[in-house]
Amino acid sequence: MHSIFFIDLLKKGDEEAYEALFRLYYDKLLHISKGYLGSMEEAEDIVQNVFLKVWEQKDKLDKINNVNNYLYTMTKNACLDQIKHRKVKNLYSHNYYQGNMEAQCRFIKDESASLLLENELNKKIRNSIELLPEKCKNVFIKSRVEGLSNREVAQILNLSKRTVDNHIFNALKHMKFHLKDFLPFFLFFSILA
Repeated sequence: MHSIFFIDLLKKGDEEAYEALFRLYYDKLLHISKGYLGSMEEAEDIVQNVFLKVWEQKDKLDKINNVNNYLYTMTKNACLDQIKHRKVKNLYSHNYYQGNMEAQCRFIKDESASLLLENELNKKIRNSIELLPEKCKNVFIKSRVEGLSNREVAQILNLSKRTVDNHIFNALKHMKFHLKDFLPFFLFFSILA
């Protein structure tokens, strides 16, 4: 559910969202790239190019359902392209193939760890929403999950817009507290309608 908000922010060129994306994924993608390539310098180039492509192709992000998988796939493909380029130079090198196999095993482990983190975040978000008072929860879900404006939420729930604004403010404060371990992800919820 949070990915939709994040992708919308990225599509709009929101620099804070882009910076949060960079902070969240740079080290993980660098670790994976280095695992594939064995060279920190090449890994840094790959990861920087991945983030540059995300920024340059932000208008195409509406086809993306999962930011996590999108970034890992882009990184993996860029690494594989780099490896193919090397392969031309080192076609018969046994060490190259051995290193590539080890790198693929590391990639699988890193991807699993990332999926665990994402599942943990989703569970924490769901639990945090459930802890909200009922009216506040209804307002928050209509606003942040269903994507309605605060004015639309006010009309549907027969509340004043000010009341809706207050519920959103309180819900965001609550979510910020409960998601402090995942603070960069909190950007997904913090944009007021």
